[in-house]
Amino acid sequence: MSFNFTEYPILKTERLILRKATDLDIAVVLELRSSEEINKFVGTKRIQNLEEASAFINSCNSLYDQHKRIFWLIEFQNQVIGSIVLHNISKVGAYAEIGYKLKPNFQQKGIMTEALQKVITFGFDKLALTTIEAFTHKNNIASIALLEKNGFVFLPKRKCITFNYNRIFKIRK
Repeated sequence: MSFNFTEYPILKTERLILRKATDLDIAVVLELRSSEEINKFVGTKRIQNLEEASAFINSCNSLYDQHKRIFWLIEFQNQVIGSIVLHNISKVGAYAEIGYKLKPNFQQKGIMTEALQKVITFGFDKLALTTIEAFTHKNNIASIALLEKNGFVFLPKRKCITFNYNRIFKIRK
């Protein structure tokens, strides 16, 4: 696995810019990580205030420095509309997990497909990952469809030890 960037990787697609979160993004990170609608299928603790949002950004940047996470904000038409992350990155296993969030009014427009495809390509080509997994709620039909559309395969024998309602999907290079 290769994690030797001189600068934080910025990814661009036809419509999107995936970039590092900064202190200027605290309010939008709070919105993305506290919204009941955006997080209805997510079991992790929601961020409650600007201080927690700032701490989350700092944690992501620290984990990036440790080569364990790359957290991108998704910009569309000069506004942040979501996030996507490779986390639990393992050099030994050439493995990472992927997660994503998107504001509801931008869903069902192909935006997350565009971001997901770019991050998968980045993970395989630039990080030399061989496996990317996604953990998604069994009732999150849109997320399951997104994963399957992009080549992820359901692993019925794998169980999430943190949240028993999660289903695990995998894509290999």
